[in-house]
Amino acid sequence: MLATVQRVSKAEVVINDRKYSSIKDGILIFVCIEEKDVSETTKEMAHKIFNFKMLDGPNGITSASLKDLEEEILIISQFTLAAITNKGNKPSFHKAAKPDDAKLLYDKFIAEFKELSNKVSEGKFGAFMEVSMVNKGPVTFNFNI
Repeated sequence: MLATVQRVSKAEVVINDRKYSSIKDGILIFVCIEEKDVSETTKEMAHKIFNFKMLDGPNGITSASLKDLEEEILIISQFTLAAITNKGNKPSFHKAAKPDDAKLLYDKFIAEFKELSNKVSEGKFGAFMEVSMVNKGPVTFNFNI
């Protein structure tokens, strides 16, 4: 499982020219389910991100986690994080999970986060989305479990 997490001052998902979801201060999570992932992987990734000190807290930069603060969370499925780009001129996505399997684990990941926070918004799995955000910092972290 892969995730790219960005601190944002705002983020929004638009589908078919209509706002689908949005957040203000918080984090935007792009998550990719890989073929080797299982249910336990989603729990491990959710807890890793939730407890990771990437937010500004009372002790300065990166001194607080989502667990410590009441920031919003927007989760977007993005299978292209699994792209293999080091050979040739075209990406290979063979490490990404098949769509049906990925959807089940994506939903499980969302459910894990909703158990940890009541400020979770999401994109729509498999939809063509326009995602806009203002990266705060900029601060971006990549996770691989």
